[in-house]
Order: sequence, then C-alpha cells, then structure tokens
Amino acid sequence: MRKVKGLAVAVVAVFLLVGVGVAFAEAPYHIGIVTGTVSQGEDELRGAERLIEEYGSATNGGIIQHITYPDNFMQEMETTISQIAGLTDDPLMKAIIVNQSIPGTTEAFRRVKERRPDILCFAGEPHEDPGVIESVADLAINVHNIYRGYLIPLAAKKMGATDFVHISFPRHMSYELLSRRRNIMEVACNDIGLKFHFETAPDPVSDVGVAGAQQFILEKVPAWLEKYGKDTAF
Repeated sequence: MRKVKGLAVAVVAVFLLVGVGVAFAEAPYHIGIVTGTVSQGEDELRGAERLIEEYGSATNGGIIQHITYPDNFMQEMETTISQIAGLTDDPLMKAIIVNQSIPGTTEAFRRVKERRPDILCFAGEPHEDPGVIESVADLAINVHNIYRGYLIPLAAKKMGATDFVHISFPRHMSYELLSRRRNIMEVACNDIGLKFHFETAPDPVSDVGVAGAQQFILEKVPAWLEKYGKDTAF
C-alpha cells in the first residue's frame, strides 16, 4: 500500500504542474508510468491500472502510458533504460514516473533530459543512492528508511521479542539507505536489549526467482525459530 501511495503522490505532483485531466479524446499531454510486472511489484502495477481507469490510456485518447520493466531487471538494465527513454518519442509526453526506480533509472532519466528537457522525471522508491538519482530526477520520494531502522526494532521489542533477525541479500545491502538502515537496526537492538542477528536469503531477481526466494524463507523460518527462540521477530 505504501508503494501505491508513493505513486499517487507523484501523479498528484504531475497534475499540479501540467494541469488537471480532461476528456480522454482531448488529452493535451501524456504521463508515462513505469512499473514492474505482477511478479515483482504487484502494488505498483495495480496502482498504474487504477490510474488508467481514472484518466484513460494514452492509446485510447487518455493520459496514461503504462509500460513494465523486465522481471530480471538487473541483467536487463539496458532494456529498462531504453524502455524509459523511448517514452520521449511521444510528442505529448510531459512527465515520466518510475516506481520502483530500479537500477538504471538515473541513466534513463539522463537520456530523457537530453532528448526532451521539457519532460518531468519522478522517481518512486529509488534503488540507486539518493545523491545519484537526485542529480537528474525532478523529484525522488521514498519511505524514511533511516527512521525505520529505529522504529522496527522498537516495535518488535514492544511486541515482546527477545531476538531480532534482519534477512536480506547482497544486492539490497549494496544500496546506501538499506545498508545504513541495517546498521542502525543493529545499534538500536543493542540499545534496547534485543539480540540482533543477520541472515542471508536468495535475491528474487536471481535464477531462483520470486517463487524460489519465497520458498527459501518458508523453509528456513522454522529452523531460525528453533535457533533463536520463539520470541523472535523477523
């Protein structure tokens, strides 16, 4: 739900800047929405579908042009970049919103600005470091991951947890804000009397896919509970 809200915030910002919507047959501008597929980001995809219901598809005289990036986006980064940059071919395109803003979004926005400096570029939940994506995006929004580094362990403590397990994988730990959040969680746990543990799981965009990553977690949680105790938060 928070991802859909992030997309909605960006869309509202676009409408405030380029004007309110009009009848589908007379749309004076288009807005590009770029999301993952249902397997990688169902919330974002459903949000885009809702926008099409509300404002119409650009192919039918409406405002919204929706495209999806590849599930294996880390290995197909150039495809993603080309998809996003390709939206500039539409002379009515006035804004592009990418959510989630996976690696490659910065380069895509750079190419967009080179071709069409009039197009507004919005990044929702950027995977690239803030200083990188903000160098070209007109707006980049995300959850407050630094604050969550304190809030999540505190919530676990209030729920009665004695141990806290952070599960992740190398790709996410290479992201500045996520790795910083993980480090804050460890310090916060020590401060409030929780035992902090770190476990590694498969990356959903690796060869195992989303289903394989989910199956790994389902199979490992019982073992982790036996290892750390029943009062463990994940």
